[in-house]
Amino acid sequence: MTTVEVRGNKEPLSTWIICGVAVLGLLLLMMTHPGMSPVWLTSRMLAVHTILELFAILISGLVVASAWHTLDRAKQSNAQVFIVGFLVVMACDVMHVLTYKGMPAFVTESSTPQAIFFWLMGRSAEMLTLAAIAFSVVLNWSHLASLAVALMIASGLVLFGSFGLEYFPATFVQGKGVTPFKAGYEYVLSASNFALALMLWRQARREASKEKRLLGLSSFLMGLGGMAFTQYTAPSDIQNIAGHLYKVAAYALLYRAIFITSIRAPFDALQASEAVIRKNQERMRTLGANLINSVIYQVTRSPDGDLRYTEVSDSIERICGVSAAELHEQPKRWAQMVIKEDQRLIQAAEKSSLESLCNFDVVVRMLRGDGTQRHMHFVAAPRRRDDGAIVWDGVATDITERIEADERRKTLEAQLNHAQKMESIGTLASGIAHDFNNVLAAILGNANMAIEDVQRGEKGEALVGLAQIRKSGSRARALVNQILSFGRREALFRSVQPVRPIIEEAITLLRSTIPRNVTLDERLDDQNACALIDRTQIEQVLLNLCTNAWHAIGDKGGRIAVSSSLVSVSATAAPIGALLPGRYVQIRVEDNGCGMDDATRRRIFEPFFTTKSPGKGTGLGLSVVHGIVSSHDGAITLESSLGRGTTFDVFLPACDCPQASVASAVHEGMPNVMGNGERVLYVDDDVVMALMVERLLKRARFDVSVVHEPNVASILLKERPDAYDVLVTDYNMPGLSGLELIQAARVIRPDLPAILISGYVSEELRELCQRQNVGVVLEKQKSLDELTAAIERCLEGTR
Repeated sequence: MTTVEVRGNKEPLSTWIICGVAVLGLLLLMMTHPGMSPVWLTSRMLAVHTILELFAILISGLVVASAWHTLDRAKQSNAQVFIVGFLVVMACDVMHVLTYKGMPAFVTESSTPQAIFFWLMGRSAEMLTLAAIAFSVVLNWSHLASLAVALMIASGLVLFGSFGLEYFPATFVQGKGVTPFKAGYEYVLSASNFALALMLWRQARREASKEKRLLGLSSFLMGLGGMAFTQYTAPSDIQNIAGHLYKVAAYALLYRAIFITSIRAPFDALQASEAVIRKNQERMRTLGANLINSVIYQVTRSPDGDLRYTEVSDSIERICGVSAAELHEQPKRWAQMVIKEDQRLIQAAEKSSLESLCNFDVVVRMLRGDGTQRHMHFVAAPRRRDDGAIVWDGVATDITERIEADERRKTLEAQLNHAQKMESIGTLASGIAHDFNNVLAAILGNANMAIEDVQRGEKGEALVGLAQIRKSGSRARALVNQILSFGRREALFRSVQPVRPIIEEAITLLRSTIPRNVTLDERLDDQNACALIDRTQIEQVLLNLCTNAWHAIGDKGGRIAVSSSLVSVSATAAPIGALLPGRYVQIRVEDNGCGMDDATRRRIFEPFFTTKSPGKGTGLGLSVVHGIVSSHDGAITLESSLGRGTTFDVFLPACDCPQASVASAVHEGMPNVMGNGERVLYVDDDVVMALMVERLLKRARFDVSVVHEPNVASILLKERPDAYDVLVTDYNMPGLSGLELIQAARVIRPDLPAILISGYVSEELRELCQRQNVGVVLEKQKSLDELTAAIERCLEGTR
């Protein structure tokens, strides 16, 4: 609707047009002489008046009927006001028609003063009714109570107007027209209606109420009509007819206001609500159908166990390959798509949700009709209806891509972790080579001197040299074990173990690497501080931090301090990462190197961030350290400033240490178990190693047959399958591997015990041996100490 701006508020243009036309009409009436009525109107005045009043009475009746049947409960008080007021108005208008001059006698003879009285009372009742609405008068009555009050008031007015009019001031003088009292009464009514119109319009603007805008317009027209009634001298004057027209128009506007708010508005609200519901339903249907990876569903299980889907979004067909209609017809269809291994997960989750009304939450694998397998995450909230049925409102989400992405991420993290470990080994390589060369030089030098001592017959000196050779060999073996342990690609395996031995072992390895101008200090306080950790990963943390410190020190030399202690973190202390209150093992790596600025400190743990020149670092070291510490539920902190060095603090949750096991000491170089002539077939392509093992086993009183080629060993076993009690073989040999030789031997003699020896025993090799029932796998560097005991264990199973 077109609007115009008035004093900053918007008012419909139709309101201003009606007001303008009504005011213009009143001005024309005021300029017209009262006696200038058409002759045909004078002779038909009674009929015209009756018709106009019948229109007004009819509209008053419609107002009462609309108020009586209002559908808006919030408008009940206003409805009672209109019922009382316009029943009185209707009664007064009826009496006004019946008592109009020229009408037959009804209760008494009709007369103009009597008609004017009922006219004034009707207009007064109409004005008071609108005033009650404007001032928000509350009538908490029933319809019958309102009807009773209206009948009492109307009866009183009819009786007074019929039998007590002499007590009412004169309102009309024949030949002169209306009296000053009547004119003044009309002026008061007009002024009151004008005031009510202004009040109702202000309320309409404030409340955006179409009802009050129409009521205000009705009051305005009633006021103009009252002004017209002050101008006539005879009932047939045009001013009197115009006043009745204003009245009919005002009543029509008033009826429209009542009908809109009491009858049409609730229906409009109902239709709007239905439209909103349809729109929301369509929105929800579209939302459910367009969900990328999720299905919205509602499933009901009746008290007798019957299961049915009451709501399923259309996205199910795209995601699961089954239509919503098919699921409604076959409720078990969805569960049947779950692969057999995961059926029990669905059943357990449903049982738990039924028993305790807890959320249904489970991840299962489903097989679509096209043969593809998907991972589905079901989440639903249960509720119990009054009839005892259980209803689940839930969402099923296809998380296949998320799971595959997580697996790819874990694989990539493992690859990056291993790559960084290899980078660390490369950094340590020069120092390890230096240390290993020292070991080899000690072995070779002492071996030469021992030979010379034996040739000269100096047995004591030879024994001293041999002892040094054995000591250097043990040192070399420990160094190799450290490198193999650090470089081995193994799954994360945590156990509760002391932290100090791990730090000491890492420091031992670092001393072989760090230049002589860098001092490596250690202050390890608590021998019994334990944590749930993976040994290899914690070694990697220390090696990375110390190597990073060494690079920060540079060629000028400096100091690296490694310390450990057991600390407590309280709830009131300053927060350390995301650590909870409790006991922690603190490992500190401190250097007096170049330090870092604020920008570097903020990014130091980012992957691939490095301050080194291109080709000298990947930027993975500290990122891997942060990841390892976080995976151990710990935290790492950093303090550094330019020129003042750097301090890293690693916090690992402390645990109670397990009972230490006491190992029996074994005299190095001597077999700890002696045989009794058992027959051993030993296969190794390394002649030196084979000769040494042969001497060892013979010294332990075993009957040893040594073969250097695995194919020859296989032939011997075929020719004489019962000639040997145990098979001992190296793993890495030309022709046949040790595992392949054992498999061939098992075909010939399934009960033959077998031992596999390898220079590098990985987790993959252990798993492979376990699957092929090879009970004993030894590392070659430990075989001299453990081989005889391993043979004895194998033979015990055959005795």
